[in-house]
Amino acid sequence: MHSNYLDNQHKNTSFFDIEYRKNMRNYIAKSIHDVLIQTNISSKSFAFMIKAWHFTFPYMTLFIYLFAPLWMCYTIILILLFFCGIFIYLKGCFVSSLEHMLDSENTTNIIDPYLELFNIEIANDTRYTATISIAFVYFIMASVILYGRLKWNKYSHNNKSVNK
Repeated sequence: MHSNYLDNQHKNTSFFDIEYRKNMRNYIAKSIHDVLIQTNISSKSFAFMIKAWHFTFPYMTLFIYLFAPLWMCYTIILILLFFCGIFIYLKGCFVSSLEHMLDSENTTNIIDPYLELFNIEIANDTRYTATISIAFVYFIMASVILYGRLKWNKYSHNNKSVNK
């Protein structure tokens, strides 16, 4: 599909070169975009669906951490840590790049409401920094929830043993 795209753009660059990493982000987004536009769903509809999922997924996972089996919580945490690593490596989010490719008229990023809330200028560098900051807070919240669940399970298990 785009096999020579990265090769032609960066023949002598490092795997850690920032421009290479940003181009890799766009390559991933473009590859997904090319598959999606072959369907009967419009680009704007796909952009809306992806952006809605992208914005609400972190909130949905907090409910999963509260109520789902622990194995599911651990699985989701590992997947999110993987995607957080990809975000840092690619110097941005390939999903946001995909959203923009699908609907370039809607430039609102999922981090923008938080930037506006704290009266922070909306720019690529502030979006990146804010995303890292919010992800850090998110993982602390998830850790507290999971720690509380583990303590509760231990407490509940000990009380069942004592009451027998």
